[in-house]
Amino acid sequence: MARYFFNLHDGISIPDTVGSEHPDLQSARSEAVETIAERLKGTLLKKVDVSAWLMNVTDEHGFTVIVLSFSAAVKIIEHVGIAATTPAAP
Repeated sequence: MARYFFNLHDGISIPDTVGSEHPDLQSARSEAVETIAERLKGTLLKKVDVSAWLMNVTDEHGFTVIVLSFSAAVKIIEHVGIAATTPAAP
């Protein structure tokens, strides 16, 4: 099995110095997506800007094999002052 490293960049670089072993690149991709999903879930609840987040996955030789770039935002749209209207009956 090959060892892959999941390096996160969320305003600061957080290198993965341990990595994890995977049988193939698809398995490493799955871990990367799951890791990002968990981090996003907690972060969006705290109203943190994630527009600059990036994860790059490198192999044991230091070559980038996967890049996940993403943005996520939660916006609450308030419609203040708009009255509900009903069409007039014919």
